[in-house]
Amino acid sequence: MKVITAKIEYKWGDTITVKPLFDVHYGAKACDIRGFKQYLEESNDKTYFIGGGDLLDSIHANDIRYRKSGDAFEGDNVIDQQINGMIDILKPYKDKIICLATGNHEDVVTKRCGTNPTKRMCETLDVPFLGYSGLIRLILSENGARGRKVIIRLHHGWGGGSRTQGADLTKYSKDLQYWDADIFLYGHTHRKQTDQVPRLGLVGEKLISRPKTMAICGTWLKTYSTSSDPTYSEIKGYPPIETGGVSITLKPTHKWVKVKAQLD
Repeated sequence: MKVITAKIEYKWGDTITVKPLFDVHYGAKACDIRGFKQYLEESNDKTYFIGGGDLLDSIHANDIRYRKSGDAFEGDNVIDQQINGMIDILKPYKDKIICLATGNHEDVVTKRCGTNPTKRMCETLDVPFLGYSGLIRLILSENGARGRKVIIRLHHGWGGGSRTQGADLTKYSKDLQYWDADIFLYGHTHRKQTDQVPRLGLVGEKLISRPKTMAICGTWLKTYSTSSDPTYSEIKGYPPIETGGVSITLKPTHKWVKVKAQLD
């Protein structure tokens, strides 16, 4: 498991925003690419991005999940087209990308085709490659000072899709017990949900609140199509899910950092 450290400079009173990029599935006809681009555009100089996997749909003709009706590209080199297209989308924001992780869709291409789509994007964009999961250490530094430390635990996600509102929160909340981190980011199930677990800690002799914040980071893949050609989710009978992502805001305080997760 890889650990990545990123230093973020701020001035007192600043609010820093972290936007997780999960489950875009670029290359699928059902991908809401316009919504994803808007999510990227709604940012400022204190907004940073962390990729959590399945940015690409990464399903090619030899994959048992492939349907021509769901493929947004023509030609034989659909994976290359997806990689190059996502690079073009992310290029204006590359200096604000902390890292990119891979997901189960890209991992299938790696196993079957001997190339890692996410790593190729990272090399072109010159951003760190995290892997399938990892820890991200954010050092929030005011005017070059040592600063406050925020630890993020990221995993693309696991298990099958859920059909109830609380199933994924329950599944991922168990993972919070095993990691000493402040923010936990998950994907894979395509839901958009957040939660907090109360936690107390010490700064010197002062007892402070340092809750663990969890986010299931959403998707830009529509559950159902508007044609007679079904999506994978429609065939499996999954309930419709709202597309979109989440934002994590970090506001340094005299004691620590105020962390808030909100749905976009």
